[in-house]
Amino acid sequence: MSKFWWVNQGRSFARELDMGITWAPLLTEKGRKQHHWERMDLAQPGDVVMHYAEGQIRAISRVLVGSHPASNPHAGGEWIQSGRELKLSYDVLDVAVALERLPLELRRSHSGNGSPFDRYGSVNLGYFFDLADEIGVWIMDTVGLVAGPEDKLYDLPPHGEAQNHETVIVVGPDGEITVKTRAEHHQLKSLLFKGKKESDCALCGRTLPVSLLITAHIKQRAQCSKEERVDEHVVMVACALGCDALYEKGFVSVSSDGKLMAGPKDATAPALIEHLSKLAGRTVGDFGPHNAKYYAWHRAVHAKIGGF
Repeated sequence: MSKFWWVNQGRSFARELDMGITWAPLLTEKGRKQHHWERMDLAQPGDVVMHYAEGQIRAISRVLVGSHPASNPHAGGEWIQSGRELKLSYDVLDVAVALERLPLELRRSHSGNGSPFDRYGSVNLGYFFDLADEIGVWIMDTVGLVAGPEDKLYDLPPHGEAQNHETVIVVGPDGEITVKTRAEHHQLKSLLFKGKKESDCALCGRTLPVSLLITAHIKQRAQCSKEERVDEHVVMVACALGCDALYEKGFVSVSSDGKLMAGPKDATAPALIEHLSKLAGRTVGDFGPHNAKYYAWHRAVHAKIGGF
């Protein structure tokens, strides 16, 4: 059974993310041990680590290699050189989880010695902590990383596909936690569907099971800035019955007043022309100032290149 851990990284987050590690000294400058450093020696391959920095849970990782000796990877000589590190597979969250989102009573009920939280629910000073299963599962569920019955799961990502896979957990009927990987599900999905079993396609308006709906980027993700990638309004609900593909390929777009339009890419097949005529003029679900710029980007790009 896998365990959850919590690491307070602060300024070291970016560097350790880049190297795929966490690192801590063996001893203080006065030769003393620190429980929040020594706890790293207990982490095992397959365990899950929550990465907290700047007031947010910013990434979730899977332990690949347990604690082993390593020299200080940080420049500047702020710490002594001898230390320990864990090798990790990081998944950076598109939408970081602010501490305030984690229920206060949940934090307070799991406070105390070895916990990331004090009795007031604030984060304890220190580096590496035990994290209660209840909190770990809550976080994973909140960011959409609890596996569903439709997911194809792997013990490790298929060869050469690590960048397109993410760490998920499977919670057994007895509460046992198993760590797997799956093909990337965009983490904005949980914000769109909010646990519902059915929802409406933003384009055609049909109410469908979530298994037939897609977390679709209004603006192509590869073209989004860092700030846009974490904007919950950059995605919409699009159905897998055709609307997602029609939008992605430019056969439909959204006007500046939120109406669905045929094109910019021209349709030539009679069946497609007939289908588009039924969609044209519909008001797009959840259209407004918060996402209009992303629909404008889509119109402009497809008008220029004629769809793709």
